[in-house]
Amino acid sequence: MTGYRFSLGLTILAILVLICPTAVLSQTVIRDTMPINKDKDYYMLEGMRLFNMKENEMAKDSFRKVLELDPENDAAYYYLSNISLASNDIVSGEMLLQKAIGIDSTNYWYQSLMARICLSTKRAKEAIDIYEKLIGQYPKKTEIYYNLANLYVAEEDIDKSREVLDKIEKIGGVTESIVLAKFNLFRMSRDMEGALKYLNKANQELESPRVEAVIGDLYTDSYNDSLAIVHYNKAIEIEPGYAPAIYGIVEIHRRKGNYKEFFNTITPLIANPQVLSQMKSEYLGQLLQMQHFVQKNRPQLDTLMNTFVATHPADTAAGYLASAYFARTGGHEKANTILKEMASQYPESPTIRSQYLSYLYYREDWQSLAEEAAKSIAKEPENKDFIQLLGIAQFQNKQNEEAIKTYSRLEEIALRENDTTNLLTAYSVIGDLSHEIGNSKQSYAYYRKALKINPNYNPVLNNYAYFLALENKSLKQAYQMSLKTVESEPDNPTYLDTFAWILFLMDKPVEAKTHLKHAMLYGGKESAAILDHYAEVLYALKEYDLAFIYWDQADAKDPSLGIKEKSAEKKRLLKENNTK
Repeated sequence: MTGYRFSLGLTILAILVLICPTAVLSQTVIRDTMPINKDKDYYMLEGMRLFNMKENEMAKDSFRKVLELDPENDAAYYYLSNISLASNDIVSGEMLLQKAIGIDSTNYWYQSLMARICLSTKRAKEAIDIYEKLIGQYPKKTEIYYNLANLYVAEEDIDKSREVLDKIEKIGGVTESIVLAKFNLFRMSRDMEGALKYLNKANQELESPRVEAVIGDLYTDSYNDSLAIVHYNKAIEIEPGYAPAIYGIVEIHRRKGNYKEFFNTITPLIANPQVLSQMKSEYLGQLLQMQHFVQKNRPQLDTLMNTFVATHPADTAAGYLASAYFARTGGHEKANTILKEMASQYPESPTIRSQYLSYLYYREDWQSLAEEAAKSIAKEPENKDFIQLLGIAQFQNKQNEEAIKTYSRLEEIALRENDTTNLLTAYSVIGDLSHEIGNSKQSYAYYRKALKINPNYNPVLNNYAYFLALENKSLKQAYQMSLKTVESEPDNPTYLDTFAWILFLMDKPVEAKTHLKHAMLYGGKESAAILDHYAEVLYALKEYDLAFIYWDQADAKDPSLGIKEKSAEKKRLLKENNTK
């Protein structure tokens, strides 16, 4: 059957969390059996205590009390500013902070927060002005210099950024962070020769493994592998097992095709639990994008991935990467084992369970999906994604009555939460499932509910129209619904087939043929049902030879439809008519 498309799908909810940094002071606890004199100091301390406990609304009341008693209390304005910023009210936060600065313009924390506000509102030049003034007030505070240097970089003023870094160096001497910051300036200027000279000279004093590894990277980029390895080895001498340097050597072996040395070098690194799992994931993830490399080194990569998971058994990122690798390279049992173990290890994590269920869905392992989705729903009865996955598995397992119950549960939750997206899905799928079990009345009732939510929802319009056509009733209504689908998706072969079949039933075979020919151009030839419909239309138009060709093609696509027998009967009747 075509013209009909089952409306199963998943709804994914994305949650965006905004974090606003605020100054945190040590918590103050007041214990006293004497009567409390609720003066401005009391309200100030109470406000600070509540602020540190994240009780911002209560803290706001206390700071307002302070201002009632002392309108010139700059600290109260500062804390109120932080509270406004925490709720993403930047305008109020800035106005309150301006009042604090108006009372005390020399306070470092007030000015520093104002600079951050300027940065968040894309007023870099104002932020630069603030930091330049702060340097005059606090010439030994290197944090200000770093912030200012970064701002100059953002403004692409390399010379001023270098001047600021020079000042930091005079205050605290040569440090790794200064060296790397200056190196970044060389890189921005595309002066790699100057960068190398500077790094080599600076590192004579520093002896930093990180700087040595950066020098090695620069030589690697210029294909001077021998010098690169010298500096990578220096980094490892300074700090044995230094991962970035080992990665550098590994990459040189890979690039040269020295795969034996590559795996000999990288395996101990992957097996080292002290090396960050995230760093390994990033490198291995890039490696697995190289299809030729993966195909050529499958056995070694299998071992490497097993080592990675064994080294970091509690790291979900490692598990996801390894399972994705095994799934892509045909190791489905291994991928399934990893994901199942993760789901078992973290039974309370909906994210991990979702990953496992999604994998079972991808594998079309409907029995396992039904079992695991049911387990997940037992832990989270209101999880709509889990409910939908269970319904999909039940449908694929031909448990249509159970699937209707499952989607009815989705309907119930979506109605309660006024979730029209999931409600539309529930109505659509229950409509489809009801037709599957032969309950057309219920099917059409749910389709009508779906179309009340979205009158232009093509999957429902198409299925509703097609089922009416199969019953050869309400063809005008079916025509109007199907027309909407082909007008919005004119190249969709399923919708074209439905529309063409309705035209055929309305005694418009010429128009039907036009739409079926169009469907053929966009994938219709892959559907036995569309080929069958096309043959029926051609037969009605007395294009008999062509009709029998398409019936033969349809039968070859799906012999279970009985098209061969129908075609033979048509030939017999045609022969009888010709002999009369």
